[in-house]
Amino acid sequence: MWRRVGIIVLVLLLLGVAAAIVIKQKDGKGFISSGEKKDSEESTEYFEQARRGDLKIIVEATGTTEPVTDIEVKSEATGRIEEFFVEEGDMIQAGDVICRLDQRNQQLVVDQQQIVLKQAQLRYDEARNANSETTRASLETQLTNARNSLDNAKSNLQTQIDSFERIRSLYEKDWATQQEYDNASNQLISMRTAVANGEASLSLAEENLRAFDEGSNSNNISLAKLSYDAAGVQLAEARKQLGDSEIASPISGIVLEKLLDIGDSVISINSSFSGGNTIIKVADLSRIKVRTYVDEIDIGKIKVGQTATVQVDAFREQEFSGKVTNIYPQGVQAGSGLINFVVIIEVDNNEGLLLGNMTASVKIEADVKKDVLLIPLGATRAGEKPDTNMVFRLKEGEDITSEKAATEEVEVKLGDTDYYDIIVLEGLEEGDYVKVRGFETSIKFD
Repeated sequence: MWRRVGIIVLVLLLLGVAAAIVIKQKDGKGFISSGEKKDSEESTEYFEQARRGDLKIIVEATGTTEPVTDIEVKSEATGRIEEFFVEEGDMIQAGDVICRLDQRNQQLVVDQQQIVLKQAQLRYDEARNANSETTRASLETQLTNARNSLDNAKSNLQTQIDSFERIRSLYEKDWATQQEYDNASNQLISMRTAVANGEASLSLAEENLRAFDEGSNSNNISLAKLSYDAAGVQLAEARKQLGDSEIASPISGIVLEKLLDIGDSVISINSSFSGGNTIIKVADLSRIKVRTYVDEIDIGKIKVGQTATVQVDAFREQEFSGKVTNIYPQGVQAGSGLINFVVIIEVDNNEGLLLGNMTASVKIEADVKKDVLLIPLGATRAGEKPDTNMVFRLKEGEDITSEKAATEEVEVKLGDTDYYDIIVLEGLEEGDYVKVRGFETSIKFD
């Protein structure tokens, strides 16, 4: 830090080489005046008293705004979007339906499972009253039907595999559209599901017949009850899939991006091919975080919980209050070669003024040094010896109203700075006058 301070002071000294001494009075701050500036081209030299006060250590950084909470909305159901109820920029509440899928196929599945449940109920009733010959004939019929259904499902699957491979080959050459590829993928999933269901039905039918031949009527009743219960579970799952065809937002917020529209295919998140596609992106903008980058020189001053103020170009006159919520432990190398660390500032955004991806200026209040001895940063300069700092102190008995007031060079030990004032740890006492060189207006250096 002192190398950087030394460079700053050297610049100030070079700027003031040709300046005339102008001593000014500043209320209660130790500035004493006896002359006027000679002309507009001169910089200033003046005396200021070392004084006790508080020094805020501010770390400045820049970054970009992001929502604290943002999600990608996907679907557990597969289908084609039939209706869409939101647009980008819309405010929505948790539970609001954002789109509805074409439910005709899923409704057919529900209807089919209702029939299966009724059949299972009848078999259960038959088992309880049980005519053995009638029951066995029924089980044989079920077994035959299950085999035929499985054969058909396998044949359909092979046909669909061939079709899917053809579409995929065309898609990889950009001769088929994304929609055609998605449709082929969805149909392949359906065919594989049908084969799996057919195999399960065949296995159950074989087990029912075997158990009937080997067991007693009480076993038949138990098996029929199990089949009935399984059919009930399958119907409940089918109804759940039907309900999932209405896609709702899990959070309240604003629609950031709409990735699909009416007519587009939705792939379930349970799909082994892609893990589902995103329908919309939603963000809760009531809380905003600013992702800032703090250099390795200052990162040691930053702690979680410190207060910060944030400004954006869109609202230059307004400051947003925030707090440090996270400090990333792994540094990243910047283009200049410096190592920076990501620091997250969380900000209230109740008015909704802050949006995503805004450039933000951040001031983090890293520390407050209470009741310390302060002088202007412009009063210091690098000493001739390495790692030393010097000031010009008014000699005892000298009249500061005189332009020829004599000074003496004093070595000082310095502490933290806010780049306006700097803490003096050793070498001066409160009330000592030091010569300040520089422009009349304070200049802040990064």
